[in-house]
Amino acid sequence: MTKAKPETPAPAALQANPAATTRRLAALKAYMDSNVLSPTGFCCASEAACRESLRPRVEMAEGQLSHLGYHFDLTRNGKPLRIVVAGQEYRESVTHMSLRARHEQIHGGSGLACRYYHSPGHAARNPHMRGTTSALRLIFDKGLGADWDGEFVETTEGDRFHVFDGFALANVLLCGAHRPGSAHGAASKVMRRNCLKHFAATLQILEPTLLVLQGEGVQEWIAPVLGLMEEITPHLARAKLAGSDPLVCRFSHPSARAPLAWGNRIDAPYLTEVVEPTIRLAVSLAN
Repeated sequence: MTKAKPETPAPAALQANPAATTRRLAALKAYMDSNVLSPTGFCCASEAACRESLRPRVEMAEGQLSHLGYHFDLTRNGKPLRIVVAGQEYRESVTHMSLRARHEQIHGGSGLACRYYHSPGHAARNPHMRGTTSALRLIFDKGLGADWDGEFVETTEGDRFHVFDGFALANVLLCGAHRPGSAHGAASKVMRRNCLKHFAATLQILEPTLLVLQGEGVQEWIAPVLGLMEEITPHLARAKLAGSDPLVCRFSHPSARAPLAWGNRIDAPYLTEVVEPTIRLAVSLAN
């Protein structure tokens, strides 16, 4: 007797709420205009203290704001899906990067102009953004892969967008600190402490339902913001924030050295053995 083949599960019903994202973007811009980077320049009240705390020869690149995708406010099978990826800092000495400029850099540049691997006419993404691509593909049920078509998702209304337009990238530090010629972060404890209030405000505005932490440093720095969490697995927990109780995925940085690297290739052991099962569990709990 021939066994019946298992039915392929129906794809998740994904809907976008662009009006909600527009309002959220306006709220984030209003906060940043008043507290970090206004149209007339850098305006953070902690600037002097942060600069004075840096070691000799360390330069501060101020005002590197977050990326907020224009399809950030989503529902999947009727339940809210708002994805925030949190990193440590932007590794280039670029100052005064507005929300609009950051969106163009992440979505237009790394997302649309680049590919997972180098291909004719398209540069390869860096390991950080390759790892972020993999995380987002898993969250959106696209599976791991380097194919271009697999980086796009569709809503039930027929709207098609790149995964980089369906999430927010919010670094803990909104100012970079580096020595000339080095991409290695050299932020002081004072900088990390002062920036926490901006990160907390960002999370309060974005109200994530799924928070992906990239890097052990990030997990340590933002512990006061997330507070006591409900542990689910060593890499997954649930936090309690004002306005949301996000599932929190805790990973190494995608560009970490082996065996913790997961932005170098799609068959990296850390990606397949830690990131993939953790995200799949988080998605199942969110649904």
